[in-house]
Amino acid sequence: MLFSSAPFLFGFLPAVILMVWLSERYAGTRLTLSLLVFVSLFFYAWWNPPYLILLVVSVLANYGFGISLSRSPSRSLLSFAIIFNLSLIAYFKYAGFFADSVNATTGTSFDLGAITLPLAISFFTFQQIAYQVDVYQGKVRDTDFLHYCLFVTFFPQLIAGPIVHHKEIISQFEERKKFNLCLDNFVAGGLIFAIGLYKKVVIADGMAPFADSVFDQALEGPNVFEAWGGALAYTMQIYFDFSGYSDMAIGLARIFGIKLPANFASPYKASNIVDFWKNWHMTLSRFLRDYLYIPLGGNRHGDMRRYANLLITMILGGLWHGANWTFVFWGGLHGAFLMINHFWRKVRGVDGRSSSTNRPIERTMGCALTFVVVVVAWVFFRADNWGDAIAIIEGMTGLNGLGSLDGQWQLLDSDLYLWLVVLLPVIWLAPNTQELAYDRDPVIDFQAHPKLYHNVLWRLRNRWLGPFAIACAVAAILVIVIRKAGSDDFIYMVF
Repeated sequence: MLFSSAPFLFGFLPAVILMVWLSERYAGTRLTLSLLVFVSLFFYAWWNPPYLILLVVSVLANYGFGISLSRSPSRSLLSFAIIFNLSLIAYFKYAGFFADSVNATTGTSFDLGAITLPLAISFFTFQQIAYQVDVYQGKVRDTDFLHYCLFVTFFPQLIAGPIVHHKEIISQFEERKKFNLCLDNFVAGGLIFAIGLYKKVVIADGMAPFADSVFDQALEGPNVFEAWGGALAYTMQIYFDFSGYSDMAIGLARIFGIKLPANFASPYKASNIVDFWKNWHMTLSRFLRDYLYIPLGGNRHGDMRRYANLLITMILGGLWHGANWTFVFWGGLHGAFLMINHFWRKVRGVDGRSSSTNRPIERTMGCALTFVVVVVAWVFFRADNWGDAIAIIEGMTGLNGLGSLDGQWQLLDSDLYLWLVVLLPVIWLAPNTQELAYDRDPVIDFQAHPKLYHNVLWRLRNRWLGPFAIACAVAAILVIVIRKAGSDDFIYMVF
């Protein structure tokens, strides 16, 4: 049941809002918590009921680990809890990949059969690993069972994040006397949800056929216009798909009075790759930094160790995205980009200062270069195999010919470039969702993302915001009904 599907929009969501309102009004917060856990489990089971058992077992086991660690912090128990979580991912997500790799290398014929990847296993597993580490370090004080269950299963962020820290969401359960289904939250959440819905249904799903037409026929040898067109189409698709999902998740949570952390802050505006990763999938970047890069040593042991830690972190981050060598290479590319960026900043004598520049020419050139290398890296992320990726890269470098601008291309509809003429200025010049809709929000880091507050255009105080939000929601829903585009999966649901 997708956020953009008719069953969710016209059935599940209105029913949940009504039930939560009635429960909070007549039964109290504890029953409301229980109700939200139940509907979240129902939401997950809609995809594949048997795999609900896996989610429940994971939640119960990790809650037990957390209780034991809170009573008696033990490095060995923490290691066991982490191994338990990683073993679930290792089997369901990587067992077939490693078996195939061994077979290809040694000539063996191991066959593990068909293994269905559980929905969102990487997200809820990483979230619980972070919880175990936080408990061990004494950062977790609330061990309430209902709070923990909702922390993991809360349906707006269960499928594809944002990846939240325990303290970010549990503190809201502790501090609030009730779930605040007030008009301000409903309007703010509805607006953010509508923006995300539009991103997904209109833009991301609209770009998907262009990207698919090139990547699905990569071995046909795309010319330079086709290859760059397909790569740019996917660059737009993945951004508006995933940022759209994140907006919808944040908006849904806000309707119920819960504030989730921002996950995107105009990453394609970044003037260097360091800033790109500060603004792309921000909660995953934070997780990789706090629970992998820093424990490896971070930048505390010299430049060479720092570069090695960056590379290891990004390679493992690439592997987190999918069981394919193309994902590993994508992560390695970004690791190399980060190493080069940090080395260049050190040569210029600005290492440790702000990674951005205020000089318009430098910023423009940096933004263009960063965008190009990100687009090239997306080719390996999207390609089904190494051969397809190389074929696209060869096309982008002109090895397959320059093609023509007459619109008679074999692999690509020339209408794509009409989309790009509109979308490229949007991603580079237009305000993002946070700048459009957010008032001051303590969940977001002021120092890391000050522009989210200096460029706020719309406030809840504006009288016309409510009607505008409703109009956006109605327009987005009408688009879904007319185009029937809401049936496409979100890209990050399979990670």
